[in-house]
Amino acid sequence: MLDFKQPFGSSFVFSTDNESAIYCEEKPLGLFTTLEASSSVEEDMPYQGLLSNAEKEKIEEHVGQLYIRCWEDDVLRLQAILKERSWFGFDLDDTLHEFRRSSGIATDKTLEEISKRYGTPLPALRDEYSKILREKTANAFSDGKTSFDYRRERFASVLARFFLPQDQQIMIKLLELYETTLMASLEPKCGALQLLSTVKDMGKKIVIMTEGPQDAQERTVQGLGIGGYIDFLATTNHFRVTKTDGLFPRVLEHLGISPGDMAYVGDNEQRDMKPAMAEGIFSIHLAETKHVSLSTFPPQVNTLSKLLHILSNNNP
Repeated sequence: MLDFKQPFGSSFVFSTDNESAIYCEEKPLGLFTTLEASSSVEEDMPYQGLLSNAEKEKIEEHVGQLYIRCWEDDVLRLQAILKERSWFGFDLDDTLHEFRRSSGIATDKTLEEISKRYGTPLPALRDEYSKILREKTANAFSDGKTSFDYRRERFASVLARFFLPQDQQIMIKLLELYETTLMASLEPKCGALQLLSTVKDMGKKIVIMTEGPQDAQERTVQGLGIGGYIDFLATTNHFRVTKTDGLFPRVLEHLGISPGDMAYVGDNEQRDMKPAMAEGIFSIHLAETKHVSLSTFPPQVNTLSKLLHILSNNNP
C-alpha cells in the first residue's frame, strides 16, 4: 500500500469547495439516489452486438487464449474428450455464420421494394412479415420444398394481407432481390474458418446438421467458402424431420456411427443442445450473449475462437 506522509489538500483533488463538500462531507439530498437504487450487479445483460467480426477476432487473438488458460483443468478434460471423437457436428445458421444478420438485411431490402412500389408503410410490412415467418417456418422446413417455394409463400402472404397485386413478374423480382442480397451479406462467425480448418487438420470429419431448405444451405455453405471442409450436409429438409423430432439419430444412422463418435456445436439450447444430448452426443453450447463456462454440462463458449484455442492449446 502507498504511504502518504502529507495530505494533498482538497484543492489538489477538487476544483471547488462545493465539489469537495459533495464528495467528502454531507452529500446533497438525492444526488446519489440512482446509484443507490441500482447498487447490485446485473446478470445476463443484453448483448450489444456493436463489434464487427474483424474486431472480435483481433480481441480473441490477443486476449482469448489468455482467458482460456484460466480453465486449465477443464481445457485438458475437453481436449481429451474431443480428441476421441472422429466426427465434429456443427449447426449452420447462427453457429457458423451470421444468419440473423444476413437474412434480416435481405428481408429488409425486399420489404423496402414492396413499400416503395405500393406505398405501404415499411414498419407495417415488417410486423406482418414477422408473423408470417413464424407461421411458415414452424415445421423447420421438413416438408421438402425448395427455398424459393418457402420465400414465395411468405412474400405472397405479405402482399395478400395488404391486398396488393402479386403477378409473376413482381414475385420473380422480389425473390431475385432477396437471394442476391442474402448471398452478398453472408459472413462467417468469428473464428469459424480457422476452427473448421483446425478440426480437419486433426483428421476429423465434419457434418453440418441444420434446419433449413437443402438447396439454400448448399448455396450458403459454398457462399461462405466452407464447402471444402464439410464431409456431409444434413438438413431437416432432406431428412424430412426436425431437430427436435429425430434429426440427430437419423444422421447418426446415415453416417453409420454411434453417439460416442461425435461432438456437436450449436447455438440453440432447445433445438441443438437438448436433442443432441438426449441422443448421448457430447455437445458444446455456443452462447454469444453469456460467459464462458467450461465446467458446466454442456460446456459453454461465447465465441468459436475460444473453442479453437481449446483445441489448439498445447500448454493451457
